[in-house]
Amino acid sequence: MGKNLYQEGKGNNHKLRPLQLDCDLCAIVSNSGQMVGQKVGAEIDKSSCIWRMNNAPTKGYEEDVGKRTTIRVVSHTSVPLLLKNPEYFFKETNSTLYVIWGPFRNMRKDGNGIVYNMLKKAVDSYPTAKIYVTTEKRMSYCDAVFKKETGKDR
Repeated sequence: MGKNLYQEGKGNNHKLRPLQLDCDLCAIVSNSGQMVGQKVGAEIDKSSCIWRMNNAPTKGYEEDVGKRTTIRVVSHTSVPLLLKNPEYFFKETNSTLYVIWGPFRNMRKDGNGIVYNMLKKAVDSYPTAKIYVTTEKRMSYCDAVFKKETGKDR
């Protein structure tokens, strides 16, 4: 596993590291175009933890969405979009924690996980990037919650 490519989890296994945060007030900022013109960036940046989704930009939209990002939650389908602009996502904003989720077939570590392999290359190029990927067990749990709440398979 890459130096800073972690898989969430517990235990003494050096490859598993739980994601730990200390947040008093969180701002969860979607990647919706509805944020444009809202001018809430300064208020968002006052939060101790700022969560953003997928590849939603902040550069050029600071007045509306703020400029800080603590955690960026990224779907496996959006990883290629992050990698189109790695200098911005993994170098300029290097204090951001990335949490990548997706089905096991894309996230597997045996050399056959397409998304996992992309992330591994990213941390090789950007060693200060802090990237967490979900475990198969956690994805199964999240899928079950989604199905229970919506009645639909993700």
